[in-house]
Amino acid sequence: MLFFSGAPECAEYRPEPGDYVIAADSGYKHLVNAGLLPDLIAGDFDSFEGEIPADIPVLRVSSIKDDTDTMLAAKHALEQGYKDFLILGATGGRLDHQTANLVLCAYIAEKGGSCEIRGIFESVYSIKNGTLSLKKRENRSVSVFSFTDKSCGVSLRGLKYTLENATLTNIFPLGVSNEFSEERAEIAVKDGILIVICSQTAH
Repeated sequence: MLFFSGAPECAEYRPEPGDYVIAADSGYKHLVNAGLLPDLIAGDFDSFEGEIPADIPVLRVSSIKDDTDTMLAAKHALEQGYKDFLILGATGGRLDHQTANLVLCAYIAEKGGSCEIRGIFESVYSIKNGTLSLKKRENRSVSVFSFTDKSCGVSLRGLKYTLENATLTNIFPLGVSNEFSEERAEIAVKDGILIVICSQTAH
């Protein structure tokens, strides 16, 4: 499952065979710029005023709604049985929208899926009661935050600052700005939802 949201920045990615591609409202512009077409466009279209080819399915909703356009698209994909999400064009814009996308990443984990938000300078992952393995990348920091009130049984391995069966809370950033110490890092949590941010430290 491949999403294009409408933030200003969008990492490059070419759909692979089997990818189902959704554009959330103005995220369609990123696809147009890349010469691609989505399988579905979803949103209230308050930020996209261009023309949409007649052969592209559209999920159009009122602008008076509880969900962001990206959340709307994610819920639709989850209802269709998709579990693995890669979201592009979801960083580098307004802070409130970026925060909403972090909430979306955690929401997908809560619903049993896996999610990566990939930006130009960072990647964001969510884990619920499971393990995330990250390959070492140069000039990257790794930060781990509890999204739930508490995340219990947290273990960090392959990083400079390790933890074993620790408890993280959402009011103290103990896991910020770690570093790779081995070729692969492992972040695990037994009970809770973690947000993991792998950020570029030198542009």
